[in-house]
Amino acid sequence: MQRNKKIKNEELMVDNQERIQGFNQELAKQVEYEIAQRMFSDYFSNYLFENSLNPIVIIRDEDFKVIKSNSGALEIFGKEIVGLDFIELFSNKKNKESILEGIYKARESKKRQSFKMQLIGKNNQSLSVIVSISLFYYMQKVDLCFTFVDISDIVNLEKELNDKRAMLAQKSKMEEMGKMLGNIAHQWKQPLNALYLLCQNFKEMNKFGEINAENIEKYINTMLGQIQFMSKTIEEFREFYNPSKAKEEVCVYQEIKNILELFYRLVDKGISIELSSKDEKMQIFASKNEFWQIIIVLIDNALEAIKARIQKGEIKEGNIKITCQNKQGMCIIKVGDNGGGICAEVANRIFETYFTTKENGNGIGLSMVKMILEKMRGDITFANHKEGVEFEVKIPLHRG
Repeated sequence: MQRNKKIKNEELMVDNQERIQGFNQELAKQVEYEIAQRMFSDYFSNYLFENSLNPIVIIRDEDFKVIKSNSGALEIFGKEIVGLDFIELFSNKKNKESILEGIYKARESKKRQSFKMQLIGKNNQSLSVIVSISLFYYMQKVDLCFTFVDISDIVNLEKELNDKRAMLAQKSKMEEMGKMLGNIAHQWKQPLNALYLLCQNFKEMNKFGEINAENIEKYINTMLGQIQFMSKTIEEFREFYNPSKAKEEVCVYQEIKNILELFYRLVDKGISIELSSKDEKMQIFASKNEFWQIIIVLIDNALEAIKARIQKGEIKEGNIKITCQNKQGMCIIKVGDNGGGICAEVANRIFETYFTTKENGNGIGLSMVKMILEKMRGDITFANHKEGVEFEVKIPLHRG
């Protein structure tokens, strides 16, 4: 009996040993697999780190010493930086403050922080970069990982684009200036003729001894009125030509009224311009100069279309209707005409720079209007109707 029990125990021991051996073998395989995975992961991570197109720097959180950097960091700092104080690598005080603020926000939020920065890189080259800061967890420690993305090409492209826009804006303004000079010359005929007739009357009255204090005051007041109108025209023209784009409170209805009185008081015979507003005190915060440019382009385009139809004998009279209203926090200005509308073939291109259907046009006017409105966070659309087209301008009423 004891012998049987002994044999049974020996069999159990052998069985347990085999199980333990099998378990150890399985554990060894698992450990080998884990080691291989970790080695591959470390190799892959190091490969990505070293071969990244973007400079990467890892620093210790407690003392800001650089513990690791890739080859891309040399392009920014121009030297090996491992072991150096990361903050002291930035000579610019503003950059130091931005880095420290980014670190503080990353620690507090536990989220990646990004911001723009100007740096002087290798060979004293000016660089525009986006700096990203994130927490880097490794071996139960928390370090800080900095990634630099060079956006210099994008910034330079934006500057070039802005320069071109400024050039187009000036070219558009020069074109409108020429038209306005023509309008001024046309409108000055009436006050100059009035002044001439007043002088002639004065001469005749003096000849026949009819001059008295009452007549003198009446004639002088009339003359002063004509001279003030001419002076105001010149002042407003000079204001339009002024390159200043300072923003101010602009009363929409009053400014359009001023434009009509100064430059379109004497439009061609048979053409009328009507202005109405549901809110005559409505204001926008914008550059008065740019607002004038928008309105003048739209009125001039309408006038040219109407004149072309009159010359062809398609219509006898022209009409331009301008309306203003406040709608859901937006200033809505509509400029409609009976100039024949815009044909479907060119409808999708009228806001393109340099696109024009006019014989002597340069295709800048409407594209510049759209550009100005986009900058104001506004918009412009159009719709044909039976006799012509109506442009709708939307400008936010609030400051933005």
